[in-house]
Amino acid sequence: MSYLNALAREIAAERPVAVAKVVEGPWAGCALVAGPGGACYADPRLTEAPAGLAEAMADLAAELLDRGESGCHRVRLPEGSVRVYVESHLPPPVLLVIGAGHVGREVARAGVLAGFQVWVLDDRREYADPAHFPTAHRVICGPLTAELAALAPGARHHVVLVTRGHAQDAACLAALAGAPVPYIGMIGSRTRVRTVLDALRADGADEDWLTRVRAPIGLDIGARTPGEIAIAIAAELIAVRRGGTGRPLSALDRPLIHLSRR
Repeated sequence: MSYLNALAREIAAERPVAVAKVVEGPWAGCALVAGPGGACYADPRLTEAPAGLAEAMADLAAELLDRGESGCHRVRLPEGSVRVYVESHLPPPVLLVIGAGHVGREVARAGVLAGFQVWVLDDRREYADPAHFPTAHRVICGPLTAELAALAPGARHHVVLVTRGHAQDAACLAALAGAPVPYIGMIGSRTRVRTVLDALRADGADEDWLTRVRAPIGLDIGARTPGEIAIAIAAELIAVRRGGTGRPLSALDRPLIHLSRR
């Protein structure tokens, strides 16, 4: 197996992985592939390399992977230093859309454009139809709380609640309470939102976690139609993910431009 095979296997399994490669000296080209749990492949030539090189490469790969960074760094050994390039590969962020109605369909479409891998969950077979979500990675049909328990959303998942009613919203929020998701938002009027959150407080839900629920969901752009609501939600998702302010660029006092990495 080559390092490329090992790298491809980890990427295909949607596991975070980094490849570290020596870029100078007699060991140039030697590669090591590592995930959060440690190295999963090392070039056989590294067994003949200076003591500590493979371990130092694995440590550097794990450090940069944890930060989601890539770059060239010097690894210091008793014999001197060696330049090692690390390239991190993180699985795409997931947008979990709970509710496959009109708004859910539009949010799923907007989520793909915003760079998310979209998963859709609904408990109604006629709504949770893959034909309605041609760009979604997964369309799941089943009891909402049971499916959420099985999915166990975490740091990779951004959750959008656009269910058909506050009873479903409350049940889903209760199932998600405490989950370390970077974003969770719920559609609905302020009255509906207050009712759901008050019920969860009465049941003992953690207040700090509840304050992180973005409800009503989305940025204030005057959205009315399902498509406009989806754009407002996608804009808030991007702002949270990228650290944006949500303010008009023309109102900021620092020069900003839209950048696209090619």
